[in-house]
Amino acid sequence: MRRRSAVDEQTDAIINKPGPDAAVLSTNANNPYHRAAGFYEFSLSLPVIASIRRQESRAVLGLLSQYADPRHRVIEIGPGTGCYTLGLARMFREVVAVEDSSTMAAILRQKLLAADAPNVTVVNQDFLGLPAEEAFDVAVAIGVLDYVAEPEAFVAKMCATAGRAVIFTAPQRGLWGRCFVAANRLRGTNVYCYQQSTPSRWAPSWRCTIREVGLKTPLTKGLTLVAVLERP
Repeated sequence: MRRRSAVDEQTDAIINKPGPDAAVLSTNANNPYHRAAGFYEFSLSLPVIASIRRQESRAVLGLLSQYADPRHRVIEIGPGTGCYTLGLARMFREVVAVEDSSTMAAILRQKLLAADAPNVTVVNQDFLGLPAEEAFDVAVAIGVLDYVAEPEAFVAKMCATAGRAVIFTAPQRGLWGRCFVAANRLRGTNVYCYQQSTPSRWAPSWRCTIREVGLKTPLTKGLTLVAVLERP
């Protein structure tokens, strides 16, 4: 059994502290990966999705490298099966990965165990169910706002949690966004897409920078908006 680390104890303090968010449900029912975690791993190998993810990864990793600091703590919301988690573990002193899908969290824990990443703690709970405290330097949510019905509240809580920067992605309205919405509708999942100008309105006092990636052509918008919010 792994010895409890300082990360575990600090995370327990955050999770177990009573607060106004205690009544929030522990899971997001719209998260498709409660029931399809295995398919997620397979879908990453599909050519179109792999191409989109490569472009996204370059943009996200480029941003993360700007804020990487071995003295700092990062919270990763919706890590899934760990596409970015091990990279974050190498960039930051401590990583708390908050994943509300128990099946995704189980896969992630196995990967972390195999990789021997003791500075990562996995919390199987919905992010909105955690008390908002400025306990981290950076907050990251990649591929999460796709399925969040109240993005402004979600991003506001990320900002309340992070002392330095918030990094997230969101689907963009356009041709590819409509295709993404339609494909998810077939599996009973709602997907939310946004104009490029929208994320800046979610945290008006923070400096917002947006990058557009994913199947962008002269005739079509990119599928994904990669956003970074910096505390003023």
